[in-house]
Amino acid sequence: TIPPSPPRHSLDRASEIRQFLSPVEKQCHLKNEKAALQQLLPAYLGYTISLVTGNPLPLLVGAASLMGKDPMQEENANVHGFR
Repeated sequence: TIPPSPPRHSLDRASEIRQFLSPVEKQCHLKNEKAALQQLLPAYLGYTISLVTGNPLPLLVGAASLMGKDPMQEENANVHGFR
């Protein structure tokens, strides 16, 4: 809870809230990026192996990993929104 600020000090409530939530936003952004990387890494790896070997099977396995549950959706479900 943010305590009420008297108007005589001309404090801006919106900037206080942004300053208060900025570390949380950064942490959520980092978690989102990590979840995206974990989701896409098998697909990129499968694509690379398919290009090197000429075998389409690793590409299909990598694409199948994209069909699973979305980890970014789980991370975003924890935070409804900051703005």
